[in-house]
Amino acid sequence: MKNTIKTILSLLCGAAILASCTKDESAKSVITVDVTAFNEVAASNPADLAVSVTSNVNWIVQTPSWITPSATYGSGNAIVTFKVGENYVNETTTVQPRSGEIKISGGGAMNGDGVTVTIPVKQSGFTYIDPAAPVGGIATPDHFVDFLKAVAGGTGTSRWEDESGEVVLLDNVDLSEVTEYQQYVASVINANNDCTIESNAFSGTFNGNGYRITGFKPTVELAANQTFGLFPAVNEAVIKNVVLEGSMTISATGQSDAGLLVGTSLNSTIQNVTVNGTLYSTGTEASARFALGGIVGFACATGSLNNLIENCTSNVAVEAVGGANTANGGTCAMYGGIAGFSTYNKGEGRSTIKNCVNNGDMTVTLGRCSGIVATPNGGTVLDGCTNNGNQVNAISNGRLANICCVIGQDGKLVNCVNNGDLEAMNSGGNGTCAGLVALLNHATVSVDGGGNYGVIRTDRADGKYVGLLVANFSKFATVSNVVVSGGIEISGAAAAINEGNFMEYIGTCSAANLANVTGLTWVTPAN
Repeated sequence: MKNTIKTILSLLCGAAILASCTKDESAKSVITVDVTAFNEVAASNPADLAVSVTSNVNWIVQTPSWITPSATYGSGNAIVTFKVGENYVNETTTVQPRSGEIKISGGGAMNGDGVTVTIPVKQSGFTYIDPAAPVGGIATPDHFVDFLKAVAGGTGTSRWEDESGEVVLLDNVDLSEVTEYQQYVASVINANNDCTIESNAFSGTFNGNGYRITGFKPTVELAANQTFGLFPAVNEAVIKNVVLEGSMTISATGQSDAGLLVGTSLNSTIQNVTVNGTLYSTGTEASARFALGGIVGFACATGSLNNLIENCTSNVAVEAVGGANTANGGTCAMYGGIAGFSTYNKGEGRSTIKNCVNNGDMTVTLGRCSGIVATPNGGTVLDGCTNNGNQVNAISNGRLANICCVIGQDGKLVNCVNNGDLEAMNSGGNGTCAGLVALLNHATVSVDGGGNYGVIRTDRADGKYVGLLVANFSKFATVSNVVVSGGIEISGAAAAINEGNFMEYIGTCSAANLANVTGLTWVTPAN
């Protein structure tokens, strides 16, 4: 009997346990949310956070002290928002990032179980960066703008210098978001044979490390005695190993100078630089010199110091007019693929343009225009330079050539080659044009080596001051060992030039001067 009762009790207990288990399973507490974590919550002015809660029980909310929920408890389904406090003091105080957890819990003793959902929260901090602290180089557009401001303001550039003291690029820099360049214009007094920089100028070493500066797109108007470029003025500086890409739009109201890379270079060195882009100019409102260059506007050496532009390439396409300035002398509006105007103050120093190349075409109306230097006024040596750009010049009575327009005192042209064509079909009957140089203008000038392979096209019917080499052999010491090639077309008619008569087409040269022209060689054009 007792065993029977035990058996019945066991069966009843088992049924009760089974019933209990079935009941608990169907009534299990459930809390789910639609967010797994909140990461990178802003330190300053953080947005509210929101959580959609799905539940079949009552629940409570727990948060860190810096997070305030819209509800601390609830039942069933709901949306709970959370206001996050700022993790920011001010712009000069460093605040570390912080993290915490949002917990939503329910069930528990009433349901025979409990459930908790945890949502991690990570909020950013703020790191104060001293704007004057060294950064060891230029890595961002902001760094470069700060560098330009420091140069203009004369506050020093040590922040961007590496251990060797060079200002260095650490990466490519895109300046396309920079729109205001007028503030960097520098003041200068650039005379025919001297240079004085009156503004703060860069005087250190800038090493581009082969990186590119892109998006340089200034629109600038210069007043009298002003200069502009990416580096408006440099004095006893070095700029090297950089590629610049941009488009300059420039005009002037008085005598001024500009280049895409450097406006005025005084006793400085520019090496291994390539400039790609365009230059547009509407000229100047005054009859005063406006010297433009694909790389440098005005270059000058003073005393015993030298100014050097070496191993540089200009891929700058030019569209420029002189505006009110239609002269062809030293005060004219001018453009040179490497430099606009180059000179010295008649000391021992020289302004040298060496192993430079111009590939940019020139469509202009300017009194002087050349692929290398428009006006090497004095003390200028052009050594191993090549022009591959074509020039179309609509000026009347221009002084034009594709290496340089005139060479002054102590000037030299060494192993320079022109491959570009020159078209001057609006000469007014008295323009001068040539393959290498328009005018040799001092008894100390020499031309040695190199040659012309370009075609000269003009409408000057008398053919005077039109030459394959030099338009006007006026004053010089020697012209020697130069290759003569290319061609001359006058009003569409090509001259029949050959080995027997090519000396008649080298340019206008007196019998006395012709004695100082030696060793010329004719090379028949390829086509």
